[in-house]
Amino acid sequence: MSHCLFSDNDDEDIILSQNLDDIEKELAVINNIENDDDDIILSQILDNIEKELAEKNNIEKDVDYGELNLISTAEEFVKAEMEKESDYGEFNLISTAEEHVKEEVKSVVVERFQKTVSQVEIDTLIHSQTNANTRKNTKWSLNIFNEWRKCRSKGDNDIPELQDMTAEELDYWLQRFLVEFRKMNGDEYSPKSVYFIICGLMRHLKDHNIYINILEEADKRFVLTRKVLDAKMKELVSKGVGCKPKTADPVSNEDEDKLWNSGVFGFTNSTSLQYTVFFYACKLFGLRGRDEHRHLEADQFELGNDKNGYYIRYIGRNNKTFTGGLAHLKLKNKDIKHYCTNYGGQRCLYTVFKTYLDAIESGIFYRKPLQNGIRYGKQPVGINKLGNFMKEMCQQAGLVGNYTNHSGKKTCATEMYRNGQDEQSIMERTGHRSVEACRVYKIKSDEMQKQISSVLEAPISAKENSEPVSKKAKISASSPPLKDTRFNEFINTCGPIHFNNCKFTFM
Repeated sequence: MSHCLFSDNDDEDIILSQNLDDIEKELAVINNIENDDDDIILSQILDNIEKELAEKNNIEKDVDYGELNLISTAEEFVKAEMEKESDYGEFNLISTAEEHVKEEVKSVVVERFQKTVSQVEIDTLIHSQTNANTRKNTKWSLNIFNEWRKCRSKGDNDIPELQDMTAEELDYWLQRFLVEFRKMNGDEYSPKSVYFIICGLMRHLKDHNIYINILEEADKRFVLTRKVLDAKMKELVSKGVGCKPKTADPVSNEDEDKLWNSGVFGFTNSTSLQYTVFFYACKLFGLRGRDEHRHLEADQFELGNDKNGYYIRYIGRNNKTFTGGLAHLKLKNKDIKHYCTNYGGQRCLYTVFKTYLDAIESGIFYRKPLQNGIRYGKQPVGINKLGNFMKEMCQQAGLVGNYTNHSGKKTCATEMYRNGQDEQSIMERTGHRSVEACRVYKIKSDEMQKQISSVLEAPISAKENSEPVSKKAKISASSPPLKDTRFNEFINTCGPIHFNNCKFTFM
């Protein structure tokens, strides 16, 4: 019995058995081909079949079929023919197409997703995104506690490790630790250091999935520990321990001018240009000591101009106050434009950054300077060398004071405070998240301290305030008006005084 595939053309009926026979022959030929560089996929076979059918039935293919869904096309074709009898057994075109598509999808998935990771790799990822200074402080705190624990654990008095203690044991031993521990030379730590050590111990417990907040007022298990900590910090202050902290000094305008005039800043060589860029990266954009500078990239700086003038744009990444994690979802990274109002001048900062960026082109921002011109190598500046940049440049210029890399950021905040900028603008530059932290930088310059001191000085005695007549300046017609001259200076003269048509006003 013949079954027609196309009912519109009765003269040349194409029987399904013939169509399937052609397919089987073509598949057999494909399977017998070895080492063929050009793979023939099922979609190509169907395309050839459609062309042959179109030629036999005089069908002009002027229609744009759009995207061909291989599975749906094969499914419709087989579904229509499955209703008719066939002596060729089962030939599942759908499964063949599905297998091919699955292989294609599988290859895409392999490229899209990384390999299966282990727990060690997950822990490494977490560890790599923990602040280095935080890790260092945690390790330092734990080492102090363990050294004290070793000295205390003598005989039967064995002290368990911190993470193995119960809450009751932790409260008991921390009280004694706070009173007894000292520096290696026997001196006591400052109150803030004692507090930071307790915080470090809590972080160590947290790393071991022990979530205890010793400082939480609501936790009654550690009431005595908090009382001992509070009393110890007060005792240290009464002894004067930590009352004179050593902080970094900001760079004044006069000292900054010395850095330029001495040749430490400028375009003299690669080192002087790098010093200049380092200092103004701190002052303009509030970059921190060496942690932000260490990972700085050239593409974080953009140079351009708009209606407001030429600018240097800095695009920050993660740092101490912005990590980009869950806790900082509502925060934004730094994106600051500094407009160079002195564009074209001898100390134009736009020219400074452009010269430096042209020299390094891309990659790590701080590289080892080379001799003979403005040139830099591929090797980055060492972390210890980078940590002493500010100290080196200030020593070369002959500046006196405690200058560290933090002096640059302190200069940024201090200068903005001194010139009356609002605190929000200052925090945008420095990256501070709280007003209290920002106000730490609100210190008075020596000039301002001198003005305040003159206001608070003891009053000058009347004897010191009065001067001999011989030292008084004579009043002449050409002399300027005497606005602040005392009245007794007019009458404290020899001989009679006559006033005619004079009007006196006493304030």
